[in-house]
Amino acid sequence: MLTYDSRSISAKVYEKLSQLKQTVDGDKDAQKEQKTQIVELYTYAATWGLLRLKAEEYALENKLNKQNVIKCFFETLGELVYPDNPDFIVGRNALQNLSNQQQLGSSAYLGLTGIALQVAREFAFWAEALYPKEKPTNRTNNPES
Repeated sequence: MLTYDSRSISAKVYEKLSQLKQTVDGDKDAQKEQKTQIVELYTYAATWGLLRLKAEEYALENKLNKQNVIKCFFETLGELVYPDNPDFIVGRNALQNLSNQQQLGSSAYLGLTGIALQVAREFAFWAEALYPKEKPTNRTNNPES
């Protein structure tokens, strides 16, 4: 049985999000899109579950920045939960693996979901730390400026 330490989850999330952010470095709109998607991961996973979140990855094929966030999330989760076989929830058959009750029983799916929610919380935290906040514009009410 694997033992989970919140520090290892946090460090892995920081590493993966740093790499993800570098893919759009300098593109403020892409960074904003990624950050929004990252922050929404927890709510989506808690509301709809991992199976639908994985399906969302495929549905977002025309929105690469959002799709890459979900891919990064599952890569991170796969490396944490299945270090010997992260492709179980990342690879070509990931959607089938998540839905196959013989491969992933209900208790294992619930446990995976619990860890996924912790990972999603870490994603939201690190998004605030890694992605810059928009600075307010200096607008004055002085008509002469």
